[in-house]
Amino acid sequence: METYRMEVSEDSEAEELLVDVYNIDDIIEATERVPYDEYALASTTDESPDPRTAEATADVMTLDVQITRVEGAFEVRLLGDREELVAERIADADWGLTDIAE
Repeated sequence: METYRMEVSEDSEAEELLVDVYNIDDIIEATERVPYDEYALASTTDESPDPRTAEATADVMTLDVQITRVEGAFEVRLLGDREELVAERIADADWGLTDIAE
């Protein structure tokens, strides 16, 4: 069994959603980057939001991070051997994101 920590944060320029998955030794096991402009979004805040973390303990061979857009939010899921280990919902309103396509 291994413990994994998924950390969801924003880059220092407030242009990307960052997802890093660490093992117990703080070594990155998986990572994803999602530029806001791919979804016609922009940050409207001066400060980055506090990172969100979630932990899971599992005996898995593969890890995968999936990020989808659902109803004004990013759904971030950590999968282990294709099974959901943890999930975080990052709502646009909570992170100061606005739709720039309107």
